[in-house]
Amino acid sequence: MARISVHELTDSNCFICSLKIEAAFSLKRLDSVSTEMKPESLSEKCASEWKQTNSDAVAYIKLSLSDEQASQFAAENKAKILWDKIKSKFMIQTEDRKIDAGNELKNLQINMNESANDYIARARGIATKCHSQD
Repeated sequence: MARISVHELTDSNCFICSLKIEAAFSLKRLDSVSTEMKPESLSEKCASEWKQTNSDAVAYIKLSLSDEQASQFAAENKAKILWDKIKSKFMIQTEDRKIDAGNELKNLQINMNESANDYIARARGIATKCHSQD
């Protein structure tokens, strides 16, 4: 099997990492097991192929996780369920951070005894945080 390298999934790179993992699935023809559950009535040969494809997809997913993340999902051996759980966990966290950063920027006010330069630096920091969530 040819090696495909993906960056480790983090809160900040969730969207890009997700795109790359899904592209790797497509390239290696693993996308069916990450989007569909195993069909009920398969011939023995097809069932064996499905099992191997599922196993390959699970391996790609788990190799993109940190050790701590991989241990959280260690028991899951169905690619679709594993991928759905991971996307749900990280996408929800990312959306929450976007909302928090946006609210922080909207409610930004200069603090008493804060210099204009410090205020601008703080505003730029929050704006950068908002931008990095995209």
